[in-house]
Amino acid sequence: MRRRKTPGSKCVWRTCATTAIELVALFLLWLTSAALANDSAPDSIDIGTLQHQLLRAPASYLVTDTRSSLQDVLGRRFHPLTNASVNQGISASTFWIHVRLQNTSRQERRWVMHHETAYLDNMTAFVMDRKRPVREIDMTDRASFHERPLDYRRLAFSHTTPAGSWSDVYLRLDYAKADSMSLNVHLWERQAFVQHLHGEYLVFGGYFGITLALCLIALLFAFVMREATYLYYALFLIVSGLMWAQINGFAYQYLFPDMPYWQNEGCHIGYLLFVIVTFQFTRTFLHTAEHFPRVDRLISGLQIVMGLAIGLRLLGDYSLVLHLAYASLTLPLLLLPALGWFAYRKGMVYARWFAIAWSIYSLCLVASLISAYTRLLPWGMEALTYAQIGSLLESMFLLVALGERLRSREADRHEALRLANYDPLTQLGNRRLLAQQYDIMAQRFDSTGMPVYLLMIDLDHFKAVNDTYGHLAGDRILQELAELLRTHCQASGTCVRLGGEEFAMLLQMPDQEAALDVAERVRQSFSQTPTRYRDQHIVHTLSIGLAPVLTPERRLSLQEAMIQADEALYRGKGSRNCTTVHESAV
Repeated sequence: MRRRKTPGSKCVWRTCATTAIELVALFLLWLTSAALANDSAPDSIDIGTLQHQLLRAPASYLVTDTRSSLQDVLGRRFHPLTNASVNQGISASTFWIHVRLQNTSRQERRWVMHHETAYLDNMTAFVMDRKRPVREIDMTDRASFHERPLDYRRLAFSHTTPAGSWSDVYLRLDYAKADSMSLNVHLWERQAFVQHLHGEYLVFGGYFGITLALCLIALLFAFVMREATYLYYALFLIVSGLMWAQINGFAYQYLFPDMPYWQNEGCHIGYLLFVIVTFQFTRTFLHTAEHFPRVDRLISGLQIVMGLAIGLRLLGDYSLVLHLAYASLTLPLLLLPALGWFAYRKGMVYARWFAIAWSIYSLCLVASLISAYTRLLPWGMEALTYAQIGSLLESMFLLVALGERLRSREADRHEALRLANYDPLTQLGNRRLLAQQYDIMAQRFDSTGMPVYLLMIDLDHFKAVNDTYGHLAGDRILQELAELLRTHCQASGTCVRLGGEEFAMLLQMPDQEAALDVAERVRQSFSQTPTRYRDQHIVHTLSIGLAPVLTPERRLSLQEAMIQADEALYRGKGSRNCTTVHESAV
């Protein structure tokens, strides 16, 4: 009677048969490699004195449409790996790189190989040494960071080639979903790689340290100034820093090592958030709603589109969001530098630094996008390094722009105060400035005891002068009188125009005689110096009333002093061209 085979026994036999076939295939692969190899292969890279280099010919590469196995590519024709073939653009293909490493030294050489970018999804290495079995090393960022063979932000592995021997290396590179593919692979001597890591972390630590310092400065200004622009600048720095930390691989290594989803799906979300925050900072910094309303509405609409794209990515869409993310990076290239220059031409002086900042960053981003999308540049994704340097320069220039904006606002405030405190015709102060100077002189009197006197000045028959020679001639006379008052007004005094032909001088003098001497010199100089206007000599005079304001014997308010000086002035108006002291001071 025949025994019936159970389904379980079929599975066991099938598994055993598959395993046996794989072992035989790997053994045959090793035999083939050994047969084809010799100790002085001309198409190998000598690692006897290796420090660091990028894989180039005699290294070679192959492109396959599907995720092929090693057996599928053995015997196929590989192409020389040159600078021109490094950038492969957006691709979902599988890429193979083959290189033979020849150790001509008398000691074993330990080396490290890693891909150029930190966002490559999968890299599998097949290493075949002479007289050794094939070693297969699977690396992916679709698993926890701690599962990597090397604790490094990029997919990397290490291997040792015996002295006088060789290692055949086949690398398989691919993405789970289409993305920008670079064939730049670094080869290091192990100790040189360790030393490189120290310098690398120092440089990146400096970058993120400067970004953090700028962020803290922005937050401090946002707290002190209570202004949203500085808060948006700080948010811009935070999002920019996180975006670069993810591009560099540090976010996956240190922030979320057990969350491969965010490593793979969060990069393009970071791009979109970066542009959303950048646009919001731009809207507040350049006041686009006020100065560029159409552009402001366009920016607002783009922010909504990018927000929806983030939602699509979270819902699982990849291809559309990929292109929207890259497109969002091109928008600042086209819009922000030009917008900054237009704002500068509109009178926003500080906008020039904004335009310079985005012009620098734009050039770097253009190179990065060309590298990502095309094969035009032979740099691989080195352009990302330039873009990151550009981002740091941009952040500094934006801080300079914020500083100049603050200084411009302070200058505008001082100009507003000047316009509020000064007469536009004579450039003398007005009543508001007179009140401010009175308070200053009162404090000085309390500390030094030096008296303060007020002179009220009025031009004689000024209406007749205007009627005879015209108001332009009258304005010329007022301007010359203002210049005369400035000449005789000491550093401790001030002179103002109260309105019309009325002026005042507030003087801090040792005694009343000194104040009276200043008044007389002003009166005599004005009467003895006619105004020349359109070949006419206009003779004019003025009258002055003097009143003590702050002395050891009296202390008047400014209003009381003006009343007394006014009384003295009009008491002497009957005789004209004279200086009269208030009766209480005689």
